[in-house]
Amino acid sequence: MISLVILIVLSSVTGYFAAQFYIDRFMIEVQAVTESEERVRDNANTVIARNKGKSPDEVSPTDNFIIAEYNVNQKTSVKKTTTGTVTAAGIKQGLYAEKIFQDGQYYSMKISSGLVSLATRFYYSIGDETISSYIGTEIQTESAKFPSEPNELYTLEEYKAMYGSPISYFVNYIVSSNTVKEEEFLGKTENDTYKFKVKLDTAFSVMNYSFEIKTTSGSSKLPRFNSIELTFEIDENFNFYEINIVENYDVSIQQLGSMYVGTTGALTEKFEYDGSFEIPRS
Repeated sequence: MISLVILIVLSSVTGYFAAQFYIDRFMIEVQAVTESEERVRDNANTVIARNKGKSPDEVSPTDNFIIAEYNVNQKTSVKKTTTGTVTAAGIKQGLYAEKIFQDGQYYSMKISSGLVSLATRFYYSIGDETISSYIGTEIQTESAKFPSEPNELYTLEEYKAMYGSPISYFVNYIVSSNTVKEEEFLGKTENDTYKFKVKLDTAFSVMNYSFEIKTTSGSSKLPRFNSIELTFEIDENFNFYEINIVENYDVSIQQLGSMYVGTTGALTEKFEYDGSFEIPRS
C-alpha cells in the first residue's frame, strides 16, 4: 500500500513537472513571436567597434557571426547556395536553394524534391512595392520549369508575414548574445578560414524562420524547435564562407489532424561575393 502511494505521488510530481515544462516552453515560444527583433539582436556597429583591430581567432564566435552577417548586407553582390536534406517521419526530402543579390535585385529559388516535390521562385527589385512569386513544374533535384508570368504578387508586408523575414535577409536565424547558448572556436581550416560552432536557443533565434517553415510545410501552426546547431567558417575579413546547419523540430501536419511530426534538417550554405551573378529568368 505504501509503495502504491509513493508511486502515485511520484507520478503526480513527474506529471506536474512535465506539464510545467511544456507550459513554460509554450509561453517562451509565444513571447518570441511577439518580441521585437531589434531587442533580440545585438547592435552590429557596437560589436564591430569593440572588436576593431582583432583577427577572427581573437573574437568570440557570436561576435564573429554578427560581424559576418553585417558584412553580407554591405556587399554589392552576393550568392548563397544551399544543399541538404530534411527528414520528417523517416521520409527524406532533398533541398536545393539559391539566393542572389545583384544590381539592386533579389532572386530566391527553393526546390524540395522527393515524395512530394515543390519549387518556388521570388523576384524583387529595390524600390518596388511587390515581390513576384512563381511556382515550378517538371521538378528535378536542382532545377524546375517556371512560367513566364508570376503566379502571385505579394506586398513586402505579405511576404514578411508568410516567410518571417524580408527577402533581403541571407541568414534565417537570429544569432546574438541573447540567442547563443553555447559557442566554440574549432580552429583554422586548410582553406585558411576560421571555424566556429554555436548552439542556439529554440525560440528567439527562430522567431522569423519559424514562419517560413509554417508556410512551406502547409501547416496551420508554428513549428516547435528542439535543437539548433550552426557550424560556420569565415575568412580573415569576417566574410561567411560556409554555414552548416543541423536542426531538429516538430512540425504540425494538417493532413494528420495537426499531429506534430519530428523533423531533422541537415543543410550546407555556401557564400560567394563581389561577382557578376546571373539571375535566372527562364
